[in-house]
Amino acid sequence: MNDLEPIKDHYRRQIAEYGDPARACSWRSDDVARRNFAAVSQVFAHETQPFSVYEIGCGFATLRDFLVEHFPLATYSGSDLLPEMIERAKARSPEADVEERDILVDPPTKRFDYVVISGLFNLRMHNEDSAWFAFVKRMLKGAYALADKGLASNFLTSYVDFKRELGYYQDPGVVFDFAQRELSRFSEIRQSYYPWEFTLFVYSKPKQLPFAPPPVAWPAPPQEPGERTF
Repeated sequence: MNDLEPIKDHYRRQIAEYGDPARACSWRSDDVARRNFAAVSQVFAHETQPFSVYEIGCGFATLRDFLVEHFPLATYSGSDLLPEMIERAKARSPEADVEERDILVDPPTKRFDYVVISGLFNLRMHNEDSAWFAFVKRMLKGAYALADKGLASNFLTSYVDFKRELGYYQDPGVVFDFAQRELSRFSEIRQSYYPWEFTLFVYSKPKQLPFAPPPVAWPAPPQEPGERTF
């Protein structure tokens, strides 16, 4: 069992020390936060019709600002474990649809087109890596269960030359293997946008490739005896 109280206390101290939403949420700057928002937003960047986005670990709900600016078709809602975060989010944007909730204990009763998690797993404090990854997997399963179309979550990559003592650095290949085996065969990892982070994308259906025939469903339909499937 992971001890989340030290992590909650960390963010309470951040809130008390910094009035800036990015710093309070442990982002080094607004630019770092926006890069992570841009990364997870790639999961729905192709959308041309209205869609819903649910953010787990929403903090001050600054992702909502990003969506208003770049994805006006999106309807945003979110949750956070800390009531202090929700209070700040409501103070910034009274109309923001955010709530205090632990999705593993009390998941939302409705589903969403997309669920995103940005930066939530980066700080493990004194939890062991193996125990933290078990928590990450439970969270990803819970998040994907709420998504009709897709899930996006970013991580600090283990391919770095420096690690913060209490940070959590994950092997992208291990995350991809978990997603393929336990979430959806339609998943991908991107680490081309920043050297020290990567983002996992999981889709409920295959994505259309440019200049290609329609996507192939999974599981594959039954084949006639002797017919090649590749």
